[in-house]
Amino acid sequence: MSYLDRILDDGTVRERWQESRWPVIGASDAAKLSKASSLPSYLRAKLSRESFHGNEYTASGHRWEPMMLAWAGIPQNVALFHSPQEVGFACTPDGIKRLPGGRLQLAECKAKHGRIVEGPTLGEWRQLAWQFLVFPEADEIEFLWVELVNGEMRTPEPKHLTVHRDDPKIVDLTAQVLPIATELLSMLRVALTYERKSA
Repeated sequence: MSYLDRILDDGTVRERWQESRWPVIGASDAAKLSKASSLPSYLRAKLSRESFHGNEYTASGHRWEPMMLAWAGIPQNVALFHSPQEVGFACTPDGIKRLPGGRLQLAECKAKHGRIVEGPTLGEWRQLAWQFLVFPEADEIEFLWVELVNGEMRTPEPKHLTVHRDDPKIVDLTAQVLPIATELLSMLRVALTYERKSA
């Protein structure tokens, strides 16, 4: 099965893409999965279905993302893909580039406002680990970011870090997040089944 056969939604209609994310665990969900004791709150957050329409920071991210991807030479992606092992594990990488031999390079873009950073936050590391889980075809993710001061880039070019699948942080966080995500998905499916029956 090609990764293109695993598209849950092509991302061309925001509301439809958002609806496709409700019953799955996405990378933004995985970014928050730090401890099993918080599973009830994670489930409540998923079931709340509060549409997040963005703010000035997300708008800024959308503004800078195409530039970062163009700089890195990685095509933009808006489609939601599921894992070959579990349709309930999914993500929408900001960029996907096909490499020789059928492998993939992913990209994740961030806009940092008024901050100088050296790389991903812990939540962003979880997000990257999740993308590797969903995309076994990928061996590396280009993490790109711009540091913005008064809406303008602090440096002439985006900053970047190439994260590899075998990075110790990725390996450790995958082992931590996967059991929590597996339990959360099971709880979510039970709750959604009950919700449908009660409707």
